Amino acid sequence: MDFQQAVQYHYDKFPPPKLDYNKLVTPLINATDALARYDQMLKNMHNSEILLAPLRNQEAVISSRMEGTISTIDEILRFEADSDNDSEEAKKFRSEIFETILYQRALLNAQNAMVDGYFITTFNQNYTSTIIIIW
Repeated sequence: MDFQQAVQYHYDKFPPPKLDYNKLVTPLINATDALARYDQMLKNMHNSEILLAPLRNQEAVISSRMEGTISTIDEILRFEADSDNDSEEAKKFRSEIFETILYQRALLNAQNAMVDGYFITTFNQNYTSTIIIIW
């Protein structure tokens, strides 16, 4: 392989010899505050799925895309709204959408396992027919 045209991002410059923690602390505190507010908002909602489901869909689409499976959130929502999983209508959707839906369901199963008290490093066969390992 010829790497002569490759960008030399950080050779001999990473990790930095000295970190300026003052630059890191404020953004870290702001992120922690935002997560705490979001968590409190979820706890106060009657149905937190209103906010969690779109994030789960977005995560499934983006992660699947990194693995080479291309689908859109619109396709996922259309699949969920228009088809019964076993119906003839479901056969009209591309296989990539099914892969993304399966990833989304794995995320939901992992979320439900954590709500039920399972630890992040635990795997559970009772939630689905396949083993889901929560990383």
